[in-house]
Amino acid sequence: MSYEIEATATTAATPEEIFKHLAVPEAWGEWGHFPTRARQEREGDETPYGVGCVKRVPPAREQTVVYEPFTHFAYIALAGLPVRNYRSDVRLERKGSVTLIRWQATFDRLIPGTGPLVRVGLWLMLVAFTRWLTGHAGRCDTACPAHRLATPAAGA
Repeated sequence: MSYEIEATATTAATPEEIFKHLAVPEAWGEWGHFPTRARQEREGDETPYGVGCVKRVPPAREQTVVYEPFTHFAYIALAGLPVRNYRSDVRLERKGSVTLIRWQATFDRLIPGTGPLVRVGLWLMLVAFTRWLTGHAGRCDTACPAHRLATPAAGA
């Protein structure tokens, strides 16, 4: 059985700023409250952080599947989550003076009967991610790894 979850947030940060924090694997360690550092395991097929890029955010290992600066970033879980076929799509849209972040995910249960409980847990994770990301973006300094991605080319 498939499940869908969604979390939304708004921030004064631009879509460009938010996108950089999603695309650069090590930046996840700056805004996320993870027990270990996030890191890149493999560069993308055409750009370092683009489609094909693999990151490890323990215990998960994820691969970028959509890289559309500064509007859409998506990844799939390769390992580490208690589900099958996990995919997250993060869409960014400027609305006046704020950026709307819509973080959606789909997945299939791994063990029969666990879907509703895992759905709640993963939804809470997305809510936390949007809160942490927007909080960090408002105070991000130049030492943040997100600044490695100077200006990704549109459509790259």
